[in-house]
Amino acid sequence: MKPKIIAACEAFSLGQSANALLHIADEAEWHIVGDHTIVGKAGIEATCTEAEAEGNPNFKNIRTIEGRNHVVVEGNDLDSDIHYCDIYTIEEDTIYEISSYCLARQEGDFEEEGDAE
Repeated sequence: MKPKIIAACEAFSLGQSANALLHIADEAEWHIVGDHTIVGKAGIEATCTEAEAEGNPNFKNIRTIEGRNHVVVEGNDLDSDIHYCDIYTIEEDTIYEISSYCLARQEGDFEEEGDAE
């Protein structure tokens, strides 16, 4: 897989869509798992523009895994306890599908070590 495609996926996961949009297919789908799906490059671009207008997130990519037709980017928001995993499906150096998973720790979900009795 070409480095520019991997870099585009990593940038998209950081909330920096400009470079990634160059590599997204017109008919691409972005599945925000558990919420909704955005169909088409125009819809993805509009969603990114709206999100970026609200400010830059403080995301950090922790790990990128490259497969034959997939790139997986894991990371977290440095300002909160939110973790993300984005899975990109790539065909012919073009992103055709993005599946985004987001996990947030809820108060009381986990007991601190030593708190259990």
